[in-house]
Amino acid sequence: MRELVVGIDAGTTRVKALVVDLGGAVLAEAAQTTPWQRSGAEAQMDADELIDVVTSVLTNLTESEAWPTDARIIGIGVTSMAEAGVLIGPHNEPLAPIIAFHDPRGRADLIKDVIDKETFHGHVGMRLNNKPSVAKILWLQRNVPAASRAICYLSVAEWIVHRLGGERVSEISLVSRTGLFDVVERVPWNATLDLVGPLLPGPVTVAGDHCGEAINVPESMRGAALTPTGMDHHSAAFACGAATTGTLFDSMGTAEALLRFTPGPLPREELIRLTERDVAVMWSVIPDHVCLLGALVTGLSLERIRRLLGVETFEQRSDLARKALEAKAGDVKLSQIEHTGLSIAGVDDEASPEALWRSSVTELVRIGSDLLSFMEAASAPRQRTVLAGGWVHDVMVIDAKHEAMGDFEVSQVNEAGALGAAMFGAIAAGAMQRPAADETPRWPHAAV
Repeated sequence: MRELVVGIDAGTTRVKALVVDLGGAVLAEAAQTTPWQRSGAEAQMDADELIDVVTSVLTNLTESEAWPTDARIIGIGVTSMAEAGVLIGPHNEPLAPIIAFHDPRGRADLIKDVIDKETFHGHVGMRLNNKPSVAKILWLQRNVPAASRAICYLSVAEWIVHRLGGERVSEISLVSRTGLFDVVERVPWNATLDLVGPLLPGPVTVAGDHCGEAINVPESMRGAALTPTGMDHHSAAFACGAATTGTLFDSMGTAEALLRFTPGPLPREELIRLTERDVAVMWSVIPDHVCLLGALVTGLSLERIRRLLGVETFEQRSDLARKALEAKAGDVKLSQIEHTGLSIAGVDDEASPEALWRSSVTELVRIGSDLLSFMEAASAPRQRTVLAGGWVHDVMVIDAKHEAMGDFEVSQVNEAGALGAAMFGAIAAGAMQRPAADETPRWPHAAV
């Protein structure tokens, strides 16, 4: 039988799965839409329906024409979005919907009543707002009657691992995003647990730790080692060889994420300084290292401008970017750039679509560079920069990044989150060595 591994990425848009051989070749893949129910800015999903989608994706994977007939899956890794999770009852049943990380529902006000901002920031490494899981749990406990009976909270990847047959665990990068965990001491934080109850499962794990064996999976996957592989951005950085000390990983999707990995813990005063600028500090998928995460609306803003200009096809987008390289930005400028939208000023008779594109890209890259300079004061000196994501195909973006950052590598890895999860699945199965903090991961049968 041929030993293979599977990586699952439960993302905001799609649930994806890859089957990968131990040389790193992706043999088959499958995906379905993440089953959100949306109402305006609110987004939630049924926890059991998510498992149904995961099961369907795994079944479709095994039924793919590319699925090897001699496959034996030895490891399954699962990565996911952070902050979203499942409240579980005494009979292992989900008691409330999963609320999306970007959903505005939350009761940060109840936290602020008993914990001041600096104390919160200095313990959990996140801003005191409605984004951390604890604020969403408080909202659910007050609006969904069954939620008050919860005995456990699992982030999405942890929930999937558990329902596939694994143990209830808290993977350290995901639990670092709950607001229930002291990221300096690496222990549950009683100040917020006192508000919601003792909801964290006992074991704290790192991506790649063996967390049980797969049972509720297609037959060829049964017995595979299971591991939750942390936050999706971390898993993607790992697959791209960028989750190392001294490397910047710039993930340019709908949201732009700047990730720096550095030995931890950081002092509480440094957490407070970083969090005030909305730079999150969490434990990473690299043992004994923290990740500094700066999030930007670069891709989202560019998508809005692209739609405004009526630019739809790949050819139209490429043409706009090429023309923007030669254009003068003029007086067209962006302002009030936020999650909810942006403003465009300086539109006169000299303005053009390519001038708007050039000025937009330049300004958004400048904002990212300012944030990066702030972040890197708390990191080891940068020796390498890796860019990934859809916007690396825009020549105007690449030109502006070169101007701001100097030299960098563009990752050619596709579905990096799921591929990183597969790598950690191989580590959990004992088929792949965990790399040191300054090493890039290497598949055991990779060509030299």
